[in-house]
Amino acid sequence: MMTAPCLLSRTEFSACFTAPMRNVTATADAGVDVWSYVESIELPLGRVTELLDVTDVYRDAADRYDQVLIGTNVNNLLLVVIVDILRCTVHGHYFLDLADVYGIA
Repeated sequence: MMTAPCLLSRTEFSACFTAPMRNVTATADAGVDVWSYVESIELPLGRVTELLDVTDVYRDAADRYDQVLIGTNVNNLLLVVIVDILRCTVHGHYFLDLADVYGIA
């Protein structure tokens, strides 16, 4: 069953973090088809008109969520798909602006 797209608020997105986050890109198990979820997100969304490839996968320290980072056509703006590991479902998505959050130019 595919999850309907759910854009998370900043608070909902932050609740999916338990530090330290670990980069599990090389070992992450693709237990959930994130691409069928991603393809259901209607574009354009503001400045985002194109989604690119997965750049990294991070797992929270509590082993609850994987954050699948997907590049976009906007520099330093990533689509983050949150995967609930225990339920094997997509929890939702969030657009992470690296320049805004981390001061990256």
